[in-house]
Amino acid sequence: MPNTLFAEIAAELDCDLGEGPYWDDAQQELYFVDITNKQVKIFTPADSSLKTIQFDQVVSAVFLDQESELIVAARDGVFTASQDGSLKTLLAPIEPDDASIRTNDAKCDSTGRLWVGTMAFDFTPGVAALFSLDSTGLREVVPELTIANGMGWSRDQKSMYFIDSPTGRVDIFDCNLQSGELKNRRPLITFDVAAGIPDGLTTDEDGGIWVAFFGGGEVRRFDPSGELTHVVTLPVKQVTSCCFGGKDMSELFITTARYAMNAESLAKEPLAGSLFKISTTFKGSKSNRYERTGK
Repeated sequence: MPNTLFAEIAAELDCDLGEGPYWDDAQQELYFVDITNKQVKIFTPADSSLKTIQFDQVVSAVFLDQESELIVAARDGVFTASQDGSLKTLLAPIEPDDASIRTNDAKCDSTGRLWVGTMAFDFTPGVAALFSLDSTGLREVVPELTIANGMGWSRDQKSMYFIDSPTGRVDIFDCNLQSGELKNRRPLITFDVAAGIPDGLTTDEDGGIWVAFFGGGEVRRFDPSGELTHVVTLPVKQVTSCCFGGKDMSELFITTARYAMNAESLAKEPLAGSLFKISTTFKGSKSNRYERTGK
């Protein structure tokens, strides 16, 4: 039987679509986005303070580069950004001529390469993709997806985990981080989506894979073989993503949403859209920074 853990509130919020947590180890701050409200939020656990940065277009993911400059995946592509909400330099346009597509989940690997998934605003199947952005430029790596979502890497960095949410799976690729090449995609873990749709994911230093379940009210941890070891329960159903942070990287921060919830549903889940956390016996790796070239 898996161990059951219970998340606690970190910040009571009303994010419509909270997503993409990213831990800044240098400043001990958590960055995340509220996609549909076009916001980046910065939470400081030491004093529970929160800063909101308002943008003029959808922002689906947020990162820092090696110089601590803000990087965002927005509707039109990947940009450098300022703390006042201005999009500055366009680093890579992604589907610039197709207004029906937006960026979705994204993550930096240990080489500083950025992986960016896309999706259609209306969830049209098969039109999304997974892209990579490095010193060689932007390239499409995995085509014909629907909702490109959670990403992570194995402890030895030779495998990449990936979720295309409607498939109800965590897939695994053989991964060459030097070349950015992915091969041999196959299912690692398969779920019943009636109990929640797999969304964002993170990994720990023991090789564990933590998956957030949208509509399922849980984050579940699996060992590298795909066996369920822990279940984190939350008082809200729309659980979107998670990442490790804190002084010793043992706190799991969890983003949630209140997307398309009516008044009756919100009365039952008043904390929907809040940020949650849980102290664990595991440690995550520090969030990778984007290695920007051509500066």
